[in-house]
Amino acid sequence: MLDITLRPATEHDWDFVASVTEACMREYVEQTWGAWRADNPDHFDAQIHQIVQYGRDDIGCVALVDEPGALVLKTLYILPSYQRRGIGAVLMQQIIELAAARRAPIQLRVLRVNPARRFYERYGFVITHSTKERHFMAREVDLFSKPNGG
Repeated sequence: MLDITLRPATEHDWDFVASVTEACMREYVEQTWGAWRADNPDHFDAQIHQIVQYGRDDIGCVALVDEPGALVLKTLYILPSYQRRGIGAVLMQQIIELAAARRAPIQLRVLRVNPARRFYERYGFVITHSTKERHFMAREVDLFSKPNGG
């Protein structure tokens, strides 16, 4: 069993969240827009973020917003050195179970060049619409069967 926990983010987690975001997204942002710009700490909302911990190590972040009619997954970032270990699967299963308990679909957006789209598709997300840069995806709530991923 993976020793994965979530803790609420604080304003002091900004540097960590910024570094995880860059580690996970810089390549895709540069492919899409040509340049990486570090985000501004004034845009960091600690209230919607949770820090993913593996043992005692901070290894990622999740931002989930409960909006009218849907849970919106803003970020699900795991440091590259911890990817492909099943950590994202554990987190996604928890998010799906939370959505089922709230009887709410899950919505997210992903850059078109980001292969994470395939991860989301394994968990039942479908593209609802696209722009030049992004796919918008949703997973309807399934109240009758236990959700599963790949």
